[in-house]
Amino acid sequence: MAVFTKVLTNTDVQRRFSFPDGCLPALPPFRGCHAIVLQVKDEAGILWNFACTIRSGMTPTPVIVSGWIQFVRSKELQIGDVVFFYREDDTVTGAHYKIEVKKNSTLTSVNRKVL
Repeated sequence: MAVFTKVLTNTDVQRRFSFPDGCLPALPPFRGCHAIVLQVKDEAGILWNFACTIRSGMTPTPVIVSGWIQFVRSKELQIGDVVFFYREDDTVTGAHYKIEVKKNSTLTSVNRKVL
């Protein structure tokens, strides 16, 4: 089941990934800490370890601050590409997280014309 879908912004591809509002309950519990390691498998079965922190404020927002840029570079992600984030619950092993990316075909065709 998809937890969220997000169109990537400049900040997402250049610095860090901010989860959309309301996603915190779907993540592993932080148990009083401000950071966790979030293990996520991509569509190729590669396991990524993302350092996820919570930004303080009126609405705590989870943010991936480490490991994300390597993911962006390996997938050659750009502004406008879409990320699908899934959580699958297993009664024996607990929650498993998956990430899938879809390239923005409009952007890709525009880039091809420019080249």
